[in-house]
Amino acid sequence: MTPPPNVWLLTAAAGSIAAALAHIGCLFGGPDWFRFFGAGEAMARAVEQGRVLPYVVTIGIAVVLLAWAWYALAAAGHLPRPPL
Repeated sequence: MTPPPNVWLLTAAAGSIAAALAHIGCLFGGPDWFRFFGAGEAMARAVEQGRVLPYVVTIGIAVVLLAWAWYALAAAGHLPRPPL
């Protein structure tokens, strides 16, 4: 008999994936998306000025969120076990 799916882990993974997609959307949506999602006026202005730092930070956050999703899905038995 297989155990029931862990709804909490699946919900956490879904939330992390949704947040990562929102961050990735900001990369293409420009300064208005950064403002809408609460990144702050300084970040939005940096995007307007063409600076690289907001993009690097946003990609870093998206990668961490996707890593969290991987760990949650692995713990729920849906993906292979990640390192560490």
